[in-house]
Amino acid sequence: MTRRRNSIWSVLASLMILSLIASACTSAQGPQTQAGDYDPEGELITNMGSEPDTIDPHKASFLGEIGIVMQVFEGLMSLDPKTLKPIPAAAAKDPEVSADGLTYKYTLRDGLKYSDGSPLTAKDFAYGYTRTCSPQNAGDYGFVLFIIKGCDAWYHMDPKKATPAELDAGKASLGIKVLSPKELEFTLIEPAAYFPSITYMWVGMPARESDVTKGGDKWTEPATYIGNGPFKLSEWKHNEKMVFERNTNYRQEVKLKKKTQVMITEGAVAFAAYRSNELDTTGVGAEDLRSIDSDPALKAQMVDSGGSCTFYYGFNNAKPPFDDQKVRLAFAKSFDREAYIKDVQKTGQPAKGGFIRAGFPGYDETDTVQKFDVAAAKTLIASSKYASLTNPAFTGLKITYSSNARTKARMEWVQQQWKNNLGVDVALDPVDPTAYTALTKKPETTPQVFFLGWCADFPDPQNWHTTVWITKSGISSGRVSYSNPEFDKIVRAADQEKDATKRMSEYLKAGKILSNDAPAAWVYYDASPALIKPWVKGVTTTAIDAVLGQMRLWEIYVTKKG
Repeated sequence: MTRRRNSIWSVLASLMILSLIASACTSAQGPQTQAGDYDPEGELITNMGSEPDTIDPHKASFLGEIGIVMQVFEGLMSLDPKTLKPIPAAAAKDPEVSADGLTYKYTLRDGLKYSDGSPLTAKDFAYGYTRTCSPQNAGDYGFVLFIIKGCDAWYHMDPKKATPAELDAGKASLGIKVLSPKELEFTLIEPAAYFPSITYMWVGMPARESDVTKGGDKWTEPATYIGNGPFKLSEWKHNEKMVFERNTNYRQEVKLKKKTQVMITEGAVAFAAYRSNELDTTGVGAEDLRSIDSDPALKAQMVDSGGSCTFYYGFNNAKPPFDDQKVRLAFAKSFDREAYIKDVQKTGQPAKGGFIRAGFPGYDETDTVQKFDVAAAKTLIASSKYASLTNPAFTGLKITYSSNARTKARMEWVQQQWKNNLGVDVALDPVDPTAYTALTKKPETTPQVFFLGWCADFPDPQNWHTTVWITKSGISSGRVSYSNPEFDKIVRAADQEKDATKRMSEYLKAGKILSNDAPAAWVYYDASPALIKPWVKGVTTTAIDAVLGQMRLWEIYVTKKG
């Protein structure tokens, strides 16, 4: 999930610290034991990588930050681990939706409490959503809530220029209304069948205004970081560890007594700590796979069922020769994705079903538009406006990437594929990681070819097609100068469609249009393999977890070690 306004920026981070990614395995369940093996005093020790920038639920945007939030807080909805469809969490049932699809009413479960035993009410949820929309807060993920009436306009007010009356009026215009201590109503700007999926996200976590006010900039310290999730934050030794304890006031019985997350930033060090039993779980980098494959005990402890990201080679659609759709598609069809996984990536799946990755709603296995086909690629080049690879437009091509050894190997591989299959020379252009991020943010500086990806925020095609590729407002469409009115029309209609079957059909149609337009060449769907010790039980993971076992954290337990 790049998180930092969108999932692309965490992707950039993941390219540099792949071995630290430990969460996002698709629906898979760890081995179970008899209840008698359960250790009620059990502690789970995991690695969280680096110190989080923030754990404020209404500002969090990186995977590690979100993982903390999801342990301490719980939203109105969660996701079913098997289907990834929204299911009630703090809400007692699915929301009541008005006939026009514009109003969603949520009713809370009876007796909900914060971890300190105080009552949780609809007012606390309203405060959380309102705070994410607030221009004073300006959380990176505020855009997710722009579907709520008034959120977009209020969020974009300049708190330094707007008068207090204007700011108050903006807040008052929000389509967020507390109907009773247990009832909360949202008014949307248009029908949005995906809205329940948004209400599982961290952006809408409840909070007591008194805690935020009392703590100020430090309200996320343990004394005031009070949530309604399965765990409570009891200790935070900055740059060393975070300690969580069982929330005895949670709506479910929490099996783990304690969870400690240490901060080991080097993947090799974390792997060694796991092997010496200092960690109960850890992420797996490609460099660790050889050791795991040669060790039957380690191999039996690995869980790897997929991730939430699609990686791609992006093309600058505004600059020759990639201003021609036929050229873009030719390049997309000129490298062997199966070989890429085998020879370079070592983990994950070849992207053979379009932009939306396997395992997510909207994945289309029949989308073979970008299938490896050298003959077809050469025909496309010949029929393009450039007619031949001898055209000067193909001179001086280069692929820009974030400079590190692992990414260099990826770029050298595709460089050779395009040379062998198309006969075109593409130079490598490594740049400093910080400079690379800046280059790929603006269309005027977007390189000819670059490597990036998208990780889903919530499991719905809207978060892939509309969020990323719709004209102008899309996360990637702007940077690559991609625009197709037909694609826009279809996805916008699908976004508002209330019939689930018709809605999905429209998204599938849009997906094939996108693949054919080839604003980017889909490369692979990620995997996030993790090692889990045999004494860790009850782990149910999903492709969109920000922390291992996120959707059923209360079920995780450990048996007596040794």
